[in-house]
Amino acid sequence: MLLNFLNQFVSRDFALWIKSVFLFIIILSLGLLVNKYVIEFIKEILKKFKVVIYDEIFIISKRCLYFWFLLLALYLAFVISPINTKNIIFLKVFYVLFSFSIVLLVTYIVSSFLKKSVHEKIGVNIIKFITIFIGFVLILNQVGVKLTPILTALGIGSLAVALALQDTLANFFAGINILASKQISNNDYIKLDSGQEGTILEVNWRTTLVRELSNTVISIPNSKISSSIVTSFHFQKAEVTVRVDGSVAYGSDLEHVEQVVKSVTLDVINKSQNAVKPYLPSVFFTSFGDSAINFSVYFRVKDVYSRSSLQSGVLKAIYKRFNEEKIEIPFPQRVVTINK
Repeated sequence: MLLNFLNQFVSRDFALWIKSVFLFIIILSLGLLVNKYVIEFIKEILKKFKVVIYDEIFIISKRCLYFWFLLLALYLAFVISPINTKNIIFLKVFYVLFSFSIVLLVTYIVSSFLKKSVHEKIGVNIIKFITIFIGFVLILNQVGVKLTPILTALGIGSLAVALALQDTLANFFAGINILASKQISNNDYIKLDSGQEGTILEVNWRTTLVRELSNTVISIPNSKISSSIVTSFHFQKAEVTVRVDGSVAYGSDLEHVEQVVKSVTLDVINKSQNAVKPYLPSVFFTSFGDSAINFSVYFRVKDVYSRSSLQSGVLKAIYKRFNEEKIEIPFPQRVVTINK
């Protein structure tokens, strides 16, 4: 009796299984061909018309297109097969997978176009998360999943998560605050009141990566930057005013010293490509020291990276010229009078 039942089942359903498998292979092969040749053909046409499309968009489009052909092959194969395809859960699964793939495609396309205006990775990631979350909620709503119990559970669970991840969430929202204020951004040179300084490489969801002049990279929590006094050398303008300090002996002709320092500094500036030439150097005598009269010379450079080399050049030139002009740079000294 069991053998007769199996014979009837095989004779009735075997042909349908063969058709479904054959259709699955045909559609999947067609998807591979379209993915390999058609996308590249479209890419070449866009290049001829000088339409700029990011490579990332083509990569994600290829993946989504192949996934859609896979879903279509599975769907048609199951429709032809002897399996009962009238089950509503079966159709909902296909709908959710297809809809979510479209959401991912739209998310990556939007984030690719926003990378020029939102350079920081945390900003792009926030946009991706919001887009995916909204799309996921809309998909669940369409298939009839009740969101109220889910949101209630998330509300209760989020309290425990917030307590457990206080530092992480503080850094995350501090990163958002840094991006929103727009006072510092990638490639800016900053200095914190704690002493760390360097070029910002990236503001991510937890830390800010800063490359020091020694080429070492330090990772600073976003909350530290948000609560620190930050000196930005690139805010609105990259030009930096540089100061070189010096001193001359008491009894020196200060007018002559001022002219010499200005002349020497101007020579160094004119020979350098990193100096701001329209900004003429200024010399100020600042204080009476224990052994000398102190002065400072100010000039401007194009960016903070040129600061040290020009400071060194000006200092060496002043020292050489002082020796030629017989201008004394005194050593610290004290006069001691002994009363007998």
